[in-house]
Amino acid sequence: MRSVKAIGLTILAATMLIAATHKPGNWDGEPVTASYFEGRWAFAKETCDLPTNWILGLDGSFVSEELTGTWQWADGRLTLKLVDLAVDEETGEAGGRFQMDGPVEISGEDDFVFIIEPDQYVLKRCN
Repeated sequence: MRSVKAIGLTILAATMLIAATHKPGNWDGEPVTASYFEGRWAFAKETCDLPTNWILGLDGSFVSEELTGTWQWADGRLTLKLVDLAVDEETGEAGGRFQMDGPVEISGEDDFVFIIEPDQYVLKRCN
């Protein structure tokens, strides 16, 4: 009979092996293409009629209430190059440019998790 420690080590090793061999893929195991992301997306706890929803255009454009820019899908990573259009209420200065880049976990046909360490953004497709 194995000890609890040996069983725990076996489970840990198996988990690490799965994590090391995981390739970004669709919920059904097929490769994810850029077309998956095209459309309107909302954060999981928001409704699909808010101006803060993300719109990822077929042409690689990104539009939200106070953000504009571009998006790209490559090698299992989503890259957003954005310009913050909001004006800081305290300083009166316009927002700046920034980039968000991170891996994506596809949860299903209509939802994914965008990982920007240490945060995870859960998004759902708006139909």
